[in-house]
Amino acid sequence: MAMAQMAGDPWQGLRIDAVRITLIPQPESGETRTALEDRVRRALDLFPGTAFRNLFLDWGLSKLKSEPWVGDAQAELMPGDSGGVVIEVRVTVSDQAKASARAPAFPNLHQGADSLVKVKLMASGLAYANHNAWYGQPGAFVGANPLASKPAGAGWAPWAEGATEVGIQGIGPITSSVYAYGSLSWLQSGSVGSELFTNEPRTYGGLEDAYAGLIFGKTWNDGARLVFNLSAGRQPFQIADGMLIRITAGNGFDRAGLQLNPRWAADNLLLAEARYNTWRIQTFQLDPDELPAIDSRTIINGVNIDAGLGTARQWGLTWLYVPQSDYGYYTPSAAGTRAGLEVIDARLSWLPTAPGGAGPYAKTELGYQINHVNSFPMRAWAGYVEGGYTLAGLRFSPSLSYRLSYFSGDNPATTTYERWDPLLSGGTPEEWVQGINHYNMFQDSNVIAQRIQVQLRPSRTTEVVPQLWLFNADQTNNLGGTLAQLAGRTLGWELNLTGKYYPTRHLYFQGSIAITGPLSGVDGAVDGHLTPWVSAMLLALVNY
Repeated sequence: MAMAQMAGDPWQGLRIDAVRITLIPQPESGETRTALEDRVRRALDLFPGTAFRNLFLDWGLSKLKSEPWVGDAQAELMPGDSGGVVIEVRVTVSDQAKASARAPAFPNLHQGADSLVKVKLMASGLAYANHNAWYGQPGAFVGANPLASKPAGAGWAPWAEGATEVGIQGIGPITSSVYAYGSLSWLQSGSVGSELFTNEPRTYGGLEDAYAGLIFGKTWNDGARLVFNLSAGRQPFQIADGMLIRITAGNGFDRAGLQLNPRWAADNLLLAEARYNTWRIQTFQLDPDELPAIDSRTIINGVNIDAGLGTARQWGLTWLYVPQSDYGYYTPSAAGTRAGLEVIDARLSWLPTAPGGAGPYAKTELGYQINHVNSFPMRAWAGYVEGGYTLAGLRFSPSLSYRLSYFSGDNPATTTYERWDPLLSGGTPEEWVQGINHYNMFQDSNVIAQRIQVQLRPSRTTEVVPQLWLFNADQTNNLGGTLAQLAGRTLGWELNLTGKYYPTRHLYFQGSIAITGPLSGVDGAVDGHLTPWVSAMLLALVNY
């Protein structure tokens, strides 16, 4: 279920890096400008470090438009330098009294001074083509996969996918300080052509969003904020940059949409969150929406703490526990399950410059897994270090970064199981899909990956991201992966290029091309000749 390479909504769930406010016309007085910007921030109630949600942005804009001094308020979104989203809000200041309340415009069905009901609408289409998928030898990589009925292989294999989500969502007051919110939607998806696992046309429809929540708190005169957020139901969830939890729903196979990845909502998420200024604590129980044919009945309980949100220095701690799961662990002589798994994770980030400014940044994360309940003891490690520099003064404002990541493999000579469990890792190629093609063969387990990445911004609405990858294995034993035994530790390389165009926050276009080649650890483990894998993709998305 961790095959996703696209996001149904490319912004939803990303960390808010910055909220930029532009007043039109700009007040001449600095004090007036500061006072109005503060009123805009209070109405928006969106702050750096929190997860982005379209509903809450639309709610903030609706509240702004109800202010007597606001003629109009619009927002645009753009990617941050280190994986987040930047919200740019333009507010037209008016000194004329409003004659009457304006009728809500699409997608809003109702908007009041502190309430909003709106249509949720997403429509997307994707064209994809592989040349020599699985290095032209699909039997070696997915021959034992019961869901791979007619996989793509040698030659070109094109296919197309589409998805539409329609629903209703809203937020409004219960009391002067307590607000209720929720979302309900239906998602229909379809695929036609020869994709990675099958060439059978498929369509599938099902409930996507079905959640409700309460949000309440207090803001003091000095600007201190205490906010509580309680929610339950079908909704997406992620921790930090997604190394542990990012993909909470399965796509592909009978559900179609393998690469389009339109589904993100878990079967159920119980979430209690408290935030005080730059501190946040979350407690949750997560039941991911796995594909029915391979549903492992996994439940994940957890506590997540973040500090320094929206500041230059941030850190976080996460503890996870899996009380039940049928997900399998395998050694050459025994089998076990994920049930009883505990995860301890710590992360640090140093982001000293404002998004769009010149300067360095650095991030690191370290995870440790143990399991004393399994039929054999488990101890596994994973982590990464990443450093980058943004050259804002140069043309296209390039941001260059290097990341080294490590996910342990199992050494069969020990009695301990050391293979890292990837849980729900994934997302996009800039997150934890490590290689557009390579990730389909070797996900985030028993792999050491080096990534050189450049982010280029030819304009404020375009971004170009080339990546160069080199992959090695931690152990030649790869039982539980696509190849059970490797001939060596050198796995492969990949060069890919992704282009993005986002003319408005409701329109998004993306294209990518990737070429991936095998190295001796894979080549020597497969009978037959392996050829480089080439893929190309075009995506268009409308989202409200």
